[in-house]
Amino acid sequence: MTRKLFHENQYLQNFSSVIVENFEYRGVPAVVLEQTAFYPTSGGQPHDLGTLDDVPVVDVIEDEAGRIIHLLERPIRGQRVHGQIDWKRRFDHTQQHTGQHLLSQVFLRLCDAETTSFHLGADSASIDVNQAELDADTVEFVEALTNQILYENRDVIIHHVAQDELSRFPIRKLPTVEGVIRLVEIKDFDYSPCCGTHCASTGEIGMIKITKVENYKGGSRVYFLCGSRALKDYQQKGRIIQQLSETMSSGEADLPAHLGKLQDELKTLRKERQQLAQQLLEAEARALLPERETIGKMFVLKKRFEQRPPKELRALASMIAEQAPQTVVLFGDSYEGKASLVFARSNDLSIHVGELMKQACATLDGRGGGQPHLAEGGGAAVEKLDEALQSGLNSLKEIKTWE
Repeated sequence: MTRKLFHENQYLQNFSSVIVENFEYRGVPAVVLEQTAFYPTSGGQPHDLGTLDDVPVVDVIEDEAGRIIHLLERPIRGQRVHGQIDWKRRFDHTQQHTGQHLLSQVFLRLCDAETTSFHLGADSASIDVNQAELDADTVEFVEALTNQILYENRDVIIHHVAQDELSRFPIRKLPTVEGVIRLVEIKDFDYSPCCGTHCASTGEIGMIKITKVENYKGGSRVYFLCGSRALKDYQQKGRIIQQLSETMSSGEADLPAHLGKLQDELKTLRKERQQLAQQLLEAEARALLPERETIGKMFVLKKRFEQRPPKELRALASMIAEQAPQTVVLFGDSYEGKASLVFARSNDLSIHVGELMKQACATLDGRGGGQPHLAEGGGAAVEKLDEALQSGLNSLKEIKTWE
């Protein structure tokens, strides 16, 4: 079993040790040391990073035998090594982990909400609690009390307790291991079995900010930031608010009202734009009618466009087919490097334009189809777009039902 220096002194950043094993772990160079300050991934807390004799440590795991295995970027030589912990990463994890203990106890006391899991990532941390629909006032109250306890700078005390002595402590959750239990106490406030690294006092957490709460699996997922992460988030949001204030010539407190006004104006403009676009489309539809050619008792409008969005082309074809009797519309378009087709016909004709579309798309090395009165398709062969349109027209000329 490896001696865990990180439990003896969580502030230890440098250490030396004898190499006990030097081998490959699942194809990756690895060593087991007699003692180590590198924390392995466990208890929701990610592993430490750093170096052993200037060789980067890429992962740290603990096996069932209690060996702490250091996975390396490249093999290491020699019998002894000097270890260097990435302290910025370690202290960040320590702040988040101690903050989580504090936050979980406050949720339990104020909301009777037990923490069911803890997630600590590179940029965010969260807990899942077994209570849903946490309103904004409740969350603010939880956040306020959490920071109040933090500001009291309570000691964080480590106890090593035998299994049969646990009943002496008001523990928040039962341990998942047997034997002597490592119990982390936030003085007179929280008692929780934990193997992670923790601050010496709550003041070292800096601050705790709840950033988001969402319903999750019948409970709630609470996202939070502690210490340097909270400061960084506040600085970033401060810059954003300042930029918005300057851009809109508005005080911070007035921003919501001004943004609401802008949203209303935007909705009005979008509605007006849609109305204008519809009017333009109707005018274009009327202007295209003289371009129809006559085939027997039927009119056919065949036309190629460039860079017209398929949705707009479909609307134009449908509009013409709805307004002009005895009419078939054959539209083609080269849009974003692909060929697209839209075929439509008026309701007084029995032609199935979906069948015409399948034949035309075969020319484009593509596919398509649709309903009897409206069909869409396309393919990659843009250079054959005119040929595909002509294919649709030729198919119409072969139909005898309209004569």
